[in-house]
Parts: sequence; structure tokens; C-alpha cells
Amino acid sequence: MASALRSLLDIHPSLWTGKHYAHAAGTCLSSGFDSLNAQLPGGGWPVGNLIELLAHPDSSAMSLLLPALNAMPAERLRVLVAPPYQPMQQSWHGTCAMSRPTHPAPRTLPARLLWIRSQHLNDTLWASAQALRHGHCAAVLSWLPAHVPLAALRQLQLLASHSDSLFFCLRPLHSQANSPALLRLALYPRQDQQGQAWLDVQILKRRGPPCSQAIALALHPTGMPPAALPNHVPVPATAPEPAHA
Repeated sequence: MASALRSLLDIHPSLWTGKHYAHAAGTCLSSGFDSLNAQLPGGGWPVGNLIELLAHPDSSAMSLLLPALNAMPAERLRVLVAPPYQPMQQSWHGTCAMSRPTHPAPRTLPARLLWIRSQHLNDTLWASAQALRHGHCAAVLSWLPAHVPLAALRQLQLLASHSDSLFFCLRPLHSQANSPALLRLALYPRQDQQGQAWLDVQILKRRGPPCSQAIALALHPTGMPPAALPNHVPVPATAPEPAHA
């Protein structure tokens, strides 16, 4: 019986037992944190899947993601859809952010970072879907609200599964429980008495055994490694008109 079950589990990576991780169906990219990689099926972020990060609208999510994003090939796009902060150049290796926003059209800089502003959920979902369909995006980061139609999330998961993009949806901590995301994490930044910055990562959903304890990731006192420091300013409510030559 045991050998028959083992043979069945080896047929498809989507099958696994509650005591073991699922086999990675595709590529996994290192998160840049060894202790987190050890708890992720496949040893890193799964490419071509919906990954949800639940956090307060601050830089805690970017402190987790920038090591992996900066390690990607510089010639491929990183797409940010509806971020609550304006990304700045100092945050990215080989990547520049916009010095000023444009609306409604997105703008691509030579450094291969695309920042898309959106004020409505439908626009955010549409832009995220187009980025996943594009075929030249190394990563797509989409900031979504707590309540999103389940059908819309399933559509994004389906599009991600047909892409080779690393796809993250960043949502508030109180987001709805139902989600088709392959991987779901909650992020809690904190600082100890010595001034050391930490990020506690709770794995809420993964294809493997439950993770009962949060993973404590030590960061630079400012929030992340010095080479990838976030330098964000709030996105203004209205965008200035772009300058014309």
C-alpha cells in the first residue's frame, strides 16, 4: 500500500501528503533568506503562481522581496501595479524608479522598472492581468484591497500559471480568508531593544505541513540589507502632468 501511494504521489507535483512538501512543479527562486527558503516548498518563491503577502501598507513587504527582485536579470521588467508608495532609485540594484508619476499611462524607464498607477480595483486587476500576459516580466507585484472577488483572484492565478513571472499580490492583514494563492504569508515587522529590525513571517498556506511558528528574519536596523534599502515616499493623490519637450 505504501509503495502504491508513493507511486501515485510521484505522478504529479500537485499531489502530496500532509507530512511532506509538494514537489515543485516549476522554477523556484531564492528569497534571499536561508531560514525562509527552508520552509518554502521547492526552497524559494514559486515562479508562475499567485503568492499573497499580507501586511500593513508599509515597507515590510518590500524588505522581504527586494533581495529576490534585485537578483533577477536586469533586462527583464519588474512591474509594480498600484503601490501605495512611490519607489525610489536607491531601492533597486540595476533598477531605477520613476522620479515622478504619470497618469493614467504607465511609463517604462531604461532600468526596466514599470510603475502603473491605479485608483480603482478593476483597473488594478486589468493591469495585473496584462502584465502576466506580456511574457517579458520577471516579476509582477500587485497591491490589492482586503476584499477582492474570488473569481478575479482565480483568473490571476490562471494567468500566472501560464507565465514565467514571479507574481505577488500584496494585501492588508485583515484580507478575506478564501484565496486560490499557492502560498500565503503574513508579515509582522518589529524592532528589539538593541535596535535590530526583524520581520516575523507567518506561513498561513503552503503545499506542505502546517507551519506553527513564525520565521524571524533579521534585517538591517533601517529595515533591510543596506544594499536594498527602501526609500519610499507616499504616492500623491493627483499626479502632476508630465513635462513635454
